[in-house]
Amino acid sequence: MAEFAISTTTLRSRLQSGKLPRAAAVAIAAEAGRALAQAHATGRIHGSLTSANILLQDSTAPRVTIEGFGREGPTAENAEYRAPERIAGGPPTIAADIYSFGRILEQIRNTTTLDPATDRLWDMAVHRCLDPIPDRRFSSVESALQALGVEERTFSVATSTSTIEAPKRWGQFQLLQRLDAGGFGEVYRAWDLTLEREVALKLLLPRGLNPEEDFAAIVAEARAMARVSHPNIVSVHGVDQHDDRVGLWSDFIRGQTLARWVETEGLRSEKETVEIGTTLCDALSAVHHAGLLHRDIKPGNAMHAEDGRILLMDFGLSHELHQEPRWGGTLDYMAPELLTGRSPSVQSDIYAMGVLLLFLCTGKHDTQQPAISSALRQVIDTATNVDPQARFSSAAKLRDALAAALASSPSTAPARKKSLRARMAWVAAALLVLGTLTLLIPQVRRAAQARFAGTNRAAYEDYLAAEEALLRYDKPGNTQKAIELYKQTLDRSPNFALAEAGLARADWRMYLDTSEKKWFDAAGQDAASAASMNSNLAPVQMTLGMVHVEQGNVGLGTQELEQARQLDPRSGDVRAAIGEAYRVQGRLADARNELQTAMDLAPDNWRWPYLLAALQIDSGDFKSAEANLKIALERTPDNSRVLYNLGLVYRKQSRLEDASKAYQDALKLDSSYFQAAMALATVLTLQQRYDDALEIYKRAVEMRPGDWRTWGNLANAQEFTGHDPDEAVRDYRKAAELAAAQLKITPDDPFLVSRLGRFYSSLHDAAHALPLLRKSLVLVPNDPDVVERVAEAYELLADREQALKLVSKALQLGFSVDYGKKTPIFKSLRKDPRAPLQLREAAVSQ
Repeated sequence: MAEFAISTTTLRSRLQSGKLPRAAAVAIAAEAGRALAQAHATGRIHGSLTSANILLQDSTAPRVTIEGFGREGPTAENAEYRAPERIAGGPPTIAADIYSFGRILEQIRNTTTLDPATDRLWDMAVHRCLDPIPDRRFSSVESALQALGVEERTFSVATSTSTIEAPKRWGQFQLLQRLDAGGFGEVYRAWDLTLEREVALKLLLPRGLNPEEDFAAIVAEARAMARVSHPNIVSVHGVDQHDDRVGLWSDFIRGQTLARWVETEGLRSEKETVEIGTTLCDALSAVHHAGLLHRDIKPGNAMHAEDGRILLMDFGLSHELHQEPRWGGTLDYMAPELLTGRSPSVQSDIYAMGVLLLFLCTGKHDTQQPAISSALRQVIDTATNVDPQARFSSAAKLRDALAAALASSPSTAPARKKSLRARMAWVAAALLVLGTLTLLIPQVRRAAQARFAGTNRAAYEDYLAAEEALLRYDKPGNTQKAIELYKQTLDRSPNFALAEAGLARADWRMYLDTSEKKWFDAAGQDAASAASMNSNLAPVQMTLGMVHVEQGNVGLGTQELEQARQLDPRSGDVRAAIGEAYRVQGRLADARNELQTAMDLAPDNWRWPYLLAALQIDSGDFKSAEANLKIALERTPDNSRVLYNLGLVYRKQSRLEDASKAYQDALKLDSSYFQAAMALATVLTLQQRYDDALEIYKRAVEMRPGDWRTWGNLANAQEFTGHDPDEAVRDYRKAAELAAAQLKITPDDPFLVSRLGRFYSSLHDAAHALPLLRKSLVLVPNDPDVVERVAEAYELLADREQALKLVSKALQLGFSVDYGKKTPIFKSLRKDPRAPLQLREAAVSQ
């Protein structure tokens, strides 16, 4: 007996087999384009699209799917499909996918005989897809399909399990975390870059074929919604259109939907149910009085906020916005008349509210079985009557009936409290037994800890090992070890938010140590992923905040760190992270207080005195910094990072021999410690051993040819020796080129900004140097290193007035007098009678 199966092949194989019939060619192009457009609508970018990624089922009437999302990296097979900006090292984008789609269209066209009119359309469409300038390509795949003459159709978006990074920006919003997706589009937690506040952003899918008509209709609804002002309504603040997507935004509410609240904390008492119901009825009345309907009342569209408020969401523009209005809603909450094709009404909203009340106190949607008080049952029965005219005539009437039912019925809350007390007594007894067992049996204790953390024991063991490795990130190889252990943990327990957050912190540590952008991107993605798993954990919020602060989004990051503090006010890690955020903001006193609090909360942790010392070094308090670094060294005597900063303290006090020993000791512990080698070369420079320093810098460039800092240090050394001025210029140009690329990633890093300004000054490029020099002084006006570096730059640009002013300020802030006396840059300035007395030299008589 023959077996039947669907035949599957790739488009590449189909094209290689010979000519495509015209109908099949157009159908394949249309279906592939729609599949790619659907992916883009959910934030998924392919990155390596070729004809081999397009699978065809039944070649006579093709069903098309696209595979291979996120398989990164150029190969011989996909090189011809890659856009010029991708070949140059750029990230995956929609524009780059459109270029790849253009190559596929070109191949289809070359194996198909099209009629002259269609051929012209394809020729123009392919030409635009393959434009070398991304901005000149089609703005979307849908636009390309229209240009081909393929009729566009509306599609639904399935919930995606892809791990491909969502788009990072939409208009003025930075997209932080996708919260929901469905046939309506997507909802994101986003950051308003203009007003610097957190928002909930809903990006909608097109309703029909005319985007402008879509936008006009949505704006009209949004305007009506914006007129609704009620303390228990999450209303729309704005609506706009970017990248062929319409979006609406509102306040971002931290809390749980009522559905999640019932799931996690149990059914509500009848008293609570009535109180929630009266609040929601008040909110619904405001919606109805504005001439609007909700159309999708359900527990998932109402919030229990962290501050205790009950809020109604998603009115007017509901999740079923793109369905026909008569079918809008969720089946269990839809009034019977809607299922027969009648239009939604006030009474259909009241029906849904009645079902919601029933769900809150019984967990059911059917009134046939649940046992509830007769007073509340009567209210719910009236609200959910099959006949719309027999229901309450308004939300206000339903509210009044609920209030009367509460007044006339004995409260069932005490019974519920008794039940709760009984449950708590049982839990207490169980915990007592468990506590006894955990004291006696380590395996039981570890299993209990794993369960409490939300994972299994094997994954928890890996997680603890990863945390231990990352705690000592100063040891060679420990950060890489931590990354592998976190990944192993997540293989065992994919939704373990603490491990995902730990992985983000390890990624960021790798970025700090290597300056490789892939770790920068990975940290942001993993932090957002951890938040999507569980944002109510302090370490998760802390990680999210840390990464955002370090990436330059200080306002958002600080807000997230404050949220972490609310979740766990006794966490030394959280307090230290807040301290670092304050340091970036220039709030040095607040930063010191937070770091000191971290030390008080976790006195055995080496990182807190180490970080506090770094802050004290920046502010010129070298005595206190040295004391704190010695505390950190007592706790971790084999710590190369602490020794490095101790060497820095010594160098800034002109204790060059002590500094040299500290750096050499650090390199004995970690011979690959790049920064320590650079610092040792700086000491050699201060000792005027320029040739020895130059050799170290040359080796550093060979080790890290893509690091802007190595080229900058080498250029400085070349400049100081004076052996080959042309070589110094070439090295400065290379340093400036690499640093300018890094500036696009971290535009507000004062160290980078000031050094890039200094590079341009050595190249006598005032046009590029001056804006950077001014910006660095705005970012950190009281950092002695930055101020002195800017003084050097102005001296190189022949602006002695500014150089004198700034070098005086740097010395007052604690900058090294010894360096000022020895740097060749100030050779002429030191003879100026206006120079600070500490630096001044007698002028040589002419």
